[in-house]
Amino acid sequence: MKTLLPENYPQAAIWCHVMQKKKTMRVGFEEREDQIMRDKNNGNSNPFTGCTIAATGKLENFTRDGINSKIISLGATVANSVTHKTDYLICGDKPGSKLVKAGELGIPVLMEQEFLKMVSA
Repeated sequence: MKTLLPENYPQAAIWCHVMQKKKTMRVGFEEREDQIMRDKNNGNSNPFTGCTIAATGKLENFTRDGINSKIISLGATVANSVTHKTDYLICGDKPGSKLVKAGELGIPVLMEQEFLKMVSA
């Protein structure tokens, strides 16, 4: 382990920032799991209620307007970009920069078929 000398402070600060972000993401994920369980216990089997969802790439079963309408019909909010507030990214063929951003932020990525299975369950 490195001694925290002045020249090592930037690395230590970055490491602390990354660890805090991971902790925050884990807590947020646990809260989302709790919400899903509450919804299921209340008879709501839709895991997307109250979520913020973005889509990227060419989808087989939806136009862009179509997927946005479907997201809204599930009680979720449509996002045009991926941020720390995004709960899911629906991914189609030839995804763009949203997929990269989702990976950086640890946002769950659903392929279109996974999304459809979750909706029909």
